[in-house]
Amino acid sequence: MTESLFQRGSQYQQFRPTYPTSLFQWLADQSAGNDCALDLGCGSGQASRGLEPWFRQVVGADISHEQLLAAPASQSHYLVSQAHRLPLADASLDLITVAQAYHWFDQTAFQAEAARTLRPGGVLALISYGVCEVEGLEGMIRDFHDGPLAPWWPAERAQVVAGYPDASLPWPVLPYPGDTITRDWTASDMLGYLDTWSALVQAARAGEHPLDDFASTLRQAWGDGLRTVRWPLRVRAWRKQ
Repeated sequence: MTESLFQRGSQYQQFRPTYPTSLFQWLADQSAGNDCALDLGCGSGQASRGLEPWFRQVVGADISHEQLLAAPASQSHYLVSQAHRLPLADASLDLITVAQAYHWFDQTAFQAEAARTLRPGGVLALISYGVCEVEGLEGMIRDFHDGPLAPWWPAERAQVVAGYPDASLPWPVLPYPGDTITRDWTASDMLGYLDTWSALVQAARAGEHPLDDFASTLRQAWGDGLRTVRWPLRVRAWRKQ
C-alpha cells in the first residue's frame, strides 16, 4: 500500500464536507427503481454511504484501491474499477452518481458504459460543489484558490468548479432544485479541508508549500470561534429512456 495515498484518503474522510440528506432523497425519488445504485469515483465513500438508506444495494467504485481502504465500514460494497470498464451486468443499475470525479473520466467511453448498465428509467447524476465561502471572510478562500494555487490546478479543475456545464447526454434532463452544503467550522477544520486539495499535493511535489503562508493569515482573520462555511451544490442529471 502507498502510505501517502492511504493518508490522503483518510484526510478526505475526515475533512471533506458531506452531502445533505435532501440530495439523496431527491436522487431516489427520480430513479425508476431503488434496487441498486453505483457511486462511481467514490473515493472514501462519502456519497456511497449517503445513498444507503434509499437503495437496497449500493456499490462504490474507484480506480484507487488506497482510497477505498480509507472508507469506513458500512453497508456499501466497494470495488476497484475504471469508469469506462465496469464489471457490472447490462441494465443492472437504477442510479449512477459521480461526485466530484467526472472530469477525470474518459467521458465519451463512460457515457457508453452508463447507457449499458443503467436500466430504462435509470438516472445518471453528476454531483459537484464549487469553491466555498466563509461567513465574514467572503472571497478569502476563492482568492487563495485562484491566486497562489492557480499554477497547480489541473486544467480539468475548471469543469468541476463550474458544475460540469458542458456535460450532455441524449436523455431527458432532470432539473435539480438546488441546495447548499453548510458547515460550522473552526480555522483548523478549514485548514484540514484545504490540505486535501490536489493543487497543494502538486505544489508539494515541486517543493512549494503555499498553505504555510496562508495558514497564519487565515487563523488570524478567522479567530478562535466557529464560522459558517457554504458550498454551492450542483447536480447535472438525466434519465435514461
